Parts: sequence; C-alpha cells; structure tokens
Amino acid sequence: MVVYWKEILAVLVCYQLYCVEGYCNRKTYRRPHIVLIVSDDQGWNDVSWHNPEVLTPHMDKLAKQGVKLENHYVHPVCSPSRGAILTGKYSHRLGLQFGSIIPNEAKFLPESATLLPEMLKEMGYTTHMTGKWHLGDCKKNLLPTSRGFDSFTGLLRGAGDYFTRQLFGVYDFWENETVYRPQEGSYNTDLFTQRAVEIIEKNNPKTSPLFLYVPYTSPHSPLQVPQKFMDMYPNVINPARRRYLGMVSSLDEGVGIIADALEKSGHMDNTVFIFLSDNGGNTDVGASNIPLRGIKGQLWEGGSKSVGFVYSPRFFKQEGCVHEGMIHAVDWFPTILDMADFNKDKKRNMCGTIDGVSQWTYIQTCRGSGREEFVYQIDDYVAKSAAIRVGDYKMIVGDPRVVDFSFGPTGNISIKLVDPNNNDIRLFNLKNDPTESNNLASRLPDKVKKMKIRLDELRKDSLPIEFPVWESNEIGSPNNIVSTEWCSV
Repeated sequence: MVVYWKEILAVLVCYQLYCVEGYCNRKTYRRPHIVLIVSDDQGWNDVSWHNPEVLTPHMDKLAKQGVKLENHYVHPVCSPSRGAILTGKYSHRLGLQFGSIIPNEAKFLPESATLLPEMLKEMGYTTHMTGKWHLGDCKKNLLPTSRGFDSFTGLLRGAGDYFTRQLFGVYDFWENETVYRPQEGSYNTDLFTQRAVEIIEKNNPKTSPLFLYVPYTSPHSPLQVPQKFMDMYPNVINPARRRYLGMVSSLDEGVGIIADALEKSGHMDNTVFIFLSDNGGNTDVGASNIPLRGIKGQLWEGGSKSVGFVYSPRFFKQEGCVHEGMIHAVDWFPTILDMADFNKDKKRNMCGTIDGVSQWTYIQTCRGSGREEFVYQIDDYVAKSAAIRVGDYKMIVGDPRVVDFSFGPTGNISIKLVDPNNNDIRLFNLKNDPTESNNLASRLPDKVKKMKIRLDELRKDSLPIEFPVWESNEIGSPNNIVSTEWCSV
C-alpha cells in the first residue's frame, strides 16, 4: 500500500538531498562541473534515438555513452518548466501555472524563491547563463545576474527573430544588464554556443567548479535556420518540418561544439552534462511527438514528456543505459545540489520547501526513482484544469489544454483559450496505455476518488495567480528595446 503523507515525503526529500552516496560525512569531495542544456519546444520524436529521420549525431553519441531519460517530465509550457528547474517547485507553487510570461507582462518568478545558481554560488561555483531567460524582466532585480548568475548573455523574453533579435519590432538581446548588439546577421543559436565556449575556455577546470546553464531558444518558432541545415533533409517534403528539423540539427551542432570545448579544456572528465527539453513539441510548426498524444501547451503526454539524457565520464562507467525511472523538472534542483555535495550543516535547510527529490543515485545506477507521483499542472484560477500522476495512473480534470500564447512559424502570436467549465475526468494507465487512448474513469471510480483526494492535498499549496495589466508597448518597450525598469510590483 502506497502512502503519500507530506511528512514522509519531506523526510525523503531531506534524505535524498543530503545523504546520497554517503556524501553527508565526506570531508573532501571534488565538485564536478555541471552543464545544463535546455532545448525549446523539442518534441519527443525529434531526436535520433526516437526517430532515425532526425539527424542529431552529437546528442546521440552523448546519450548512448550516458543515461537516456525515458520517463522524464516537465510542465506543458516554457516559463513554468524553467521556474521548476531552477527552484525545485511546481509551477502552481510559484504562481506560474497560467501559461508562459508574455511580452510586457508584469509577471515573474517570485523574488522570495531561492534559485539553483544562488545555492551553487554559496558552494564556490562560478555560475553562467547564455540563452533564454523567460522568468520576468520588468525590473532589474528580476534579471539573471540578480538571481545568482555571474554572467548572462541572451534573451529576456520567450522568443524572437534569430537574426534581428526582435519580436514585434522590439529588440531583445542582452549582456548582463546591458543591451548587446552582436554582428549583424549572426544567428542566435551560434551566439549562445560561442558564448558557452568562451566561458568554458576562461574557466580553470582544476580550481573553479563551473555551472553553465544554456537554455537555447531552438527549435522554438519563428522557424529560421541557415540553409546548410535545411539541406540535411532533402527528403522531407513539408517545409515547416524541414525547417524545424534543420533547427534541431543546428542545436545538435551547438551541443557537439560545447562538448568538444569541455574535452579540449580539461573539464569533461569531471563534468556532468545534462540535456533536456522544456516541454513537448508544437506540431503546428513542424515538431513531432509521435507516438504520444497532444502537443505543447496541453496536459496530454505530448505536452509534458520530455527528451533528456545525462552524460558523465566520471560517474557513469556503463554505456547504453536507458533509465525508465520517473523524473520531473522539479527534481533537477536537489539532484544537481546532490552532484555538487550540498552540505546541510553549512547551508540553509531546504526540507519541506521544495517539491523535487534527488534522482542522482537512481540516475547513476540506472534504476528506480525517488518519486511515485508528480504534478503536470494545477490551475484553479484560469484554465480550471489539473493533471497528476500516481504510479502508473494519470488523471486529468477539466480541459486537457492549457491557456497559452502561441508563436507561429513567422513569429505571429495567437491566443488559445480553453473551456474553464469543462469538468470532465480522464484516467489512464500509462504503463498499459502510453498513448492515452482508453479512459478508465468510469470503470475505476475508487481510483479516481483516491487521486482526487491527492489532487486536493497538492492544490492546497497553490500560490494565487497575479493578473497584472498587460501594459502598452511604450511602457514595457520604450525606444523599441525591452525595458527592465517599468513595473512597480
């Protein structure tokens, strides 16, 4: 019989966070370099080990030599997943359950939240970020360099032209807290890769543990990529799919360049290299989540089941591991702290304050999981929908879609609304029915009852969603540049 008492879970979190592999009693520990790469809107079927049509040789090599994560989950859209990764908390506990942060919206990751780079800095890490932030930008103390990163190069918002760095005519590319204008015509994916290499080459691998966070914008729309990558797919007829796959291969090239830089600089033998996608693919613009049901922004598996792998020459001696254990985005916070030997006697006590559990032992041994349940989403304010998983069972309450602002192939924006009055209940056994084709709710009323009780327990910790005014472009973006000093909340 499975018990889900909060007290027991809190104890498990503490144990996993502090005592994996006996780290608690170690006097010395060589802290590894940690590289966390996050792709944007990459579908389940958009990597070579799930689909041979996709050309991702660099990711494939690292995944084969490391641990493939085949039961890895995130939230259905960008900002909630990024917040979960960096805080260890579900989006409903951050007030981020209502879709992604949109341009000129005074919405952000709570200032009270402790972020992963802040914790790592306390442990002696240098912390750098290059890529997409998307966790709030309306005042300077919300920016990456105020939330634990030593440096930041990239976008503050959720998307933009890959060559002009504009969205709706507003420029968005930064170096720390200053507008940065790279060489005209340069491609964002290449810029993020180049910056990552610069950081690696400047870091001393023997004396300075490095945390490098590279949240690429690719393959998020607008669908733009140098022609040479499109030419890799001459047999793909659909133009959106061809362009999208070109973006995936461009991203793969960046992953390979970063891995090569780690090797040449002497970092790789003591590096944990993590790759994952922030949500499922948007099939409206060329992505594929086959065989999963649904897409980005939905509570079906295709919205939240994420590709991922972990590679480390130091910690993984056996190649070809396929890890089936349940992992959620919130687990990366304690898992990475575990890798870094978080010391409970010197650092703040995180017990009971996060939702994540350390998966480090389970990833290293390639078996099991530190959790038996997780939250896809709980939104009691706008979408009025929720989904949780307990064991093999998944329950969706309400409309399976999520309210979100969707960017089309050319960057155009559209709003997808859901029916907040939809109270339908769907229950699936994902072990037997991974494509969510057979609703068991009417046949298993006792299971539904138990899962509804658990859902009610989880939703008690929800933060209310703030509804800021979507300010005019002149307030949030004067002079056609993203402003970081306009909100007072």
